[in-house]
Amino acid sequence: MNEPTSFLADATVQVATLLNEIEEVTTNYAAASGIRCRVGCGQCCLKPGIDAMPLEMLPLAQALLENKTSDQWYDAAAADPDGICVFYARDPGDPTLGRCTQYSHRPSLCRMFGFAAVNTKAARPPSLAACHWHKKLQPEVVAAAQVAIDAGGAVPLFSEYSMRLSMIAPTPSLTQRVPINRALIQAIERLSMDHHSVS
Repeated sequence: MNEPTSFLADATVQVATLLNEIEEVTTNYAAASGIRCRVGCGQCCLKPGIDAMPLEMLPLAQALLENKTSDQWYDAAAADPDGICVFYARDPGDPTLGRCTQYSHRPSLCRMFGFAAVNTKAARPPSLAACHWHKKLQPEVVAAAQVAIDAGGAVPLFSEYSMRLSMIAPTPSLTQRVPINRALIQAIERLSMDHHSVS
C-alpha cells in the first residue's frame, strides 16, 4: 500500500502520539483519584451521535486501510451515520455492558470521559466529567476527586487536549466535531484520497 502524502501522514502520527499521551494521563489520574469503571461497562458508548473530530479518527482509519477492512467499516458507518459507534459490541446478556472493538485507536472523548474535567464559567474550578455509574457506585470517590480539583489539584482537561489536537490539523475541516460515525467516514475518505493521489 502506498503511503499517504506527507502532511496527512504526519498529522496521523502526531494524533496517535497525542492519543497515547491522553491514555497515559487519564490512566494516571484514575490511579491517583481511585475512580474506576465497572468491569465490562459500555454505558457511555450507548448514546447515539457521540462526537469526534475526523482528525482524531485518522489513526483508526489508517489501521483499517492497512488491514483492508476500511470498506466494511465505511459502509457500516454510512448506514447509521448519527447512531451508536459502529465499533461498539454489545454484551447480549446486559444492555449496559459491551466493549470497543477498536479500543487502542479510540478517539479522545472515549479516553477522557469520566477521568477529565471541563472548564466552567466565572473562573470557577473545572468540573469533573464523571459518568452516571461513577456517581452511582463511587459517590464518595467522585466527590473527593472534585474537592481535590477545587483545591487546585491536577486533572486532565478536555479543552487542553482539544486545542492541542486542533493545532495538529493540516486543514480546519478535520477539526469540526461531528457524530463519531461521520468522523470515521470523513477520515477514511481523506486518507483514501491521499493514497490514490500517490498511487
